[in-house]
Amino acid sequence: MKKLVLGFFFFASLTLQAQLSAIGYFNKGGKEFVHSKLEKAIATVDDGLKKFPTDAALNALRKKLEEEKKKKDQNKDKKDQEKKQQDQKEQDKKDQEKKDQEKKEQDKKDQEKKEQDQKDQAKKDQEKKEQQKPQPLKMTAEQIKQLLETMNNEEKKTQKKVNAQKIKGQQKKSQEKDW
Repeated sequence: MKKLVLGFFFFASLTLQAQLSAIGYFNKGGKEFVHSKLEKAIATVDDGLKKFPTDAALNALRKKLEEEKKKKDQNKDKKDQEKKQQDQKEQDKKDQEKKDQEKKEQDKKDQEKKEQDQKDQAKKDQEKKEQQKPQPLKMTAEQIKQLLETMNNEEKKTQKKVNAQKIKGQQKKSQEKDW
């Protein structure tokens, strides 16, 4: 049991000693960077620089970590910008499609209205033609009988005149041939 306790204290002292030296901070920060924990690596190196501000290795690692952070931020900004542009293109495309669809619908409505107006106009024209046609006279049987009698009388008068002219014409012809 004593050995176990002594081993624990020895290991704890090594860990504590590693944390207390500039190389310990350098190694821990490097390890965190390798495992893609950039923010944590910068924090560890900053802690080491507070205790060892003149350590060249820690200062160099800090500069390198800052450069990587800038690259990462620039890449993120670039990706964000590209995504924003892509989103804008998609939105513009959707807006254009919507405008095109609305225009098609409006054109269709206009065409339907035009066709309906033409049908209405044709119907009105047809009604006018029907109104202009003489309406058949609605006569009673007595009126029809009277009309027929009048027409017959007129026909008889005309026949008498025509016959009278024929007779006069024959008399003149016969007189002229008398030589």
